[in-house]
Amino acid sequence: MVDTSLDSQLVSAYAVQGSETAFDALVRRHIDLVFATALRQTGDAALSEEITQNVFISLARKAPLLAGLETLAGWLHRATVLEAKARVRSELRRREREQTAFELTTLAHEGASPLAALVPLLDEALLNLGESDRLALVLRFLEEQSLREVGANMGVAEDAARKRVARALERLAEFFRQRGFTVAAGTAPSVFAGALHAAPPPLAALCCQALPAVASNGGLVKIILFHFMKLTKTQTVAACLVLVAGPLVWQYFSQSALARQLSSLNEQTSQTEARAAALEAETERVRGVTAQVRADSAASTLQLQAMQAQLNGAAAVPQYQWDDHSPYARLPKSFLNHFAAVGTHRGQLAPQITELLQMTGAEKSQTQNAVKQFISRYDTLEARNLQQVPPQADDLSGHAADQTRVFEVPYIGAAQMEPLRQDFFGEVASILGGDRAGIFTNALSGWMPVTENFSGISSVQAIFNSSIRARLYQPAPGASNLQFSVSTTDGSSMFCTLAPDDVPELFQPYVQDWLVAMQHPTP
Repeated sequence: MVDTSLDSQLVSAYAVQGSETAFDALVRRHIDLVFATALRQTGDAALSEEITQNVFISLARKAPLLAGLETLAGWLHRATVLEAKARVRSELRRREREQTAFELTTLAHEGASPLAALVPLLDEALLNLGESDRLALVLRFLEEQSLREVGANMGVAEDAARKRVARALERLAEFFRQRGFTVAAGTAPSVFAGALHAAPPPLAALCCQALPAVASNGGLVKIILFHFMKLTKTQTVAACLVLVAGPLVWQYFSQSALARQLSSLNEQTSQTEARAAALEAETERVRGVTAQVRADSAASTLQLQAMQAQLNGAAAVPQYQWDDHSPYARLPKSFLNHFAAVGTHRGQLAPQITELLQMTGAEKSQTQNAVKQFISRYDTLEARNLQQVPPQADDLSGHAADQTRVFEVPYIGAAQMEPLRQDFFGEVASILGGDRAGIFTNALSGWMPVTENFSGISSVQAIFNSSIRARLYQPAPGASNLQFSVSTTDGSSMFCTLAPDDVPELFQPYVQDWLVAMQHPTP
């Protein structure tokens, strides 16, 4: 099994320190994956070797951007597939050019004009030109008109027609050169020579035989046009107005119908959105009721078990008396509110709370897992909106700008935070029961906002109830901790030092180079 965390360490060592040993280890770890992927794509071992080399060259160039990845396998596979596809396309184009060059050489040896092979590309080349350039070449070479006739047909002088033809020939030659054919503008007219073919004499006769059918089919149109041409100017203007007004009237009624349909659709959309909002509100209500039912059910189960134990023992609940020799003493439950449930911002349960609530091993493990899942979901929501911003003068605190990294994390909002919080409290209630769950929840107040109205900030706090501005400062050489500060929109602030393992996961990808340097100090 491959150690996925080793890739990140090796890439960071190469990106930060330029370690060739680290890069060599990366190549040896993944070269089989890259080569096998390339071979599946191309089927050519030699070409696959070239692709493998190119992929690892790309890895070396992009190492600073990949230091945060736990494993490079996915990135290397995608990079290999893309490189292989590009090489296959390049190879196909190269073979096509070689085949075309071979055909041109064969034509030259056989006495045929090398430009004859360009004739099939002529129409595509003409379509690639602008309208005026294409018309100039069609008139000059395909209809064999003189420059004077070309100018007359295009409404320009003969000299302007000559310049336009020359310009169009240069662009035509450039089209051929882009496709691997060496063609000068002066020789481009020779391509048209092989493109001219006289139509067979019978074809004209066949075309003429179709005229009666066309005339009969268009007789009514011709009659209308004939009478239209005989109208006076006033009559013509009136007819044009009728012709213009007809489509406008039709368009007016069509748009009116569309407007009515759009209004109906908007009304249906509004009704649908209202129903969706009502369903969402009902879902939130049911979710809250479900969490409460789970908590009540757990409390009832524990109470029933206690009553059953008393019945089975056939004895009353013993009265507590102080035992001088016992390491434990009973305390009022209100006293437990003075203890913290979580000891660090990473969500580790405080040993005092697990002992005071007399958690079993299973309860402790399940509660710790619920805390970690809550942190993971909260971090996912925060990561969507986290932004690294340039440091300002107030952010530096005696550090240089290039030694300070600043992040803004907007508050995710009550609409998303409250359901996340209630799901977490409901899960804790199902594990510990209503009484102990309430004490545990209250003991979380120093670590997270237990209600939407909570405010404040501390060094162990991981969940904030407002937007924050976080700053991390590059440690000095040989230092074992990073300096970290946080301020909130309500004016609260906090400054502390963090060990590398205590840096919040939300910021770790952005300071990976600092963490690697701390773990592997330069001798």
